[in-house]
Amino acid sequence: MQQNVQQNGFQLEHCRPNCPKSACNWQNLYETMVNKLNDINLIQALSQKINPIHYHHIPKISISGCPNGCSQPDIKDFGISGYVVPQITQKQCAECNACVSACLEKAIKRINREIIINWSSCISCGDCLRVCPTGTLSVGQQGWTISYGGRVGRHPQFAKLAGQVKNDEEVVSWISEALQQYIAQGHQQERLTHFLESIDLALKKNENAQSGHVSTGLISEDQKL
Repeated sequence: MQQNVQQNGFQLEHCRPNCPKSACNWQNLYETMVNKLNDINLIQALSQKINPIHYHHIPKISISGCPNGCSQPDIKDFGISGYVVPQITQKQCAECNACVSACLEKAIKRINREIIINWSSCISCGDCLRVCPTGTLSVGQQGWTISYGGRVGRHPQFAKLAGQVKNDEEVVSWISEALQQYIAQGHQQERLTHFLESIDLALKKNENAQSGHVSTGLISEDQKL
């Protein structure tokens, strides 16, 4: 596996196919990401920056279909996790408490026939949507959460949250732009993980977006206010 990774210049992992927990379908995103990373020709770009190239120099990216993160996006250079925000509809609640029981975050409670969601606790996993028999809870906003800078090793750390995007194209654009920034601005022999520590890749907030959602756009250190 490591030999193939070093030949391609990147490691792209994903969670298991057909998982009932998936908030988003990752297969198309995976294929699009592979094609884009191959177009960038990372191994050639890395060879001009780092010599010799070892396994720990190779960018590592993980795609997870939901916030459970089985593919370990929190400890990769770039992590991508699907999310789906529950939406409370006008359909009458059956008072079955299925959504309350399904929520591992204890973010849902029912008062009479009214469903109340604690948005500060909700992680947008979609478990409540899958068990609601009446459609009182349905799919609202959906997309991908992006993080960066995670790693294991001698000094392990969790990835930092960059923000959320709505579609596959925004994910691919964001990650390819971040890698191009590393290629252009990273110092000789500087590992990607150390470069990611030195810059801010937070997504620019879109003031017109709904609460909890941000749009694409990288912010480098010299752009911060």
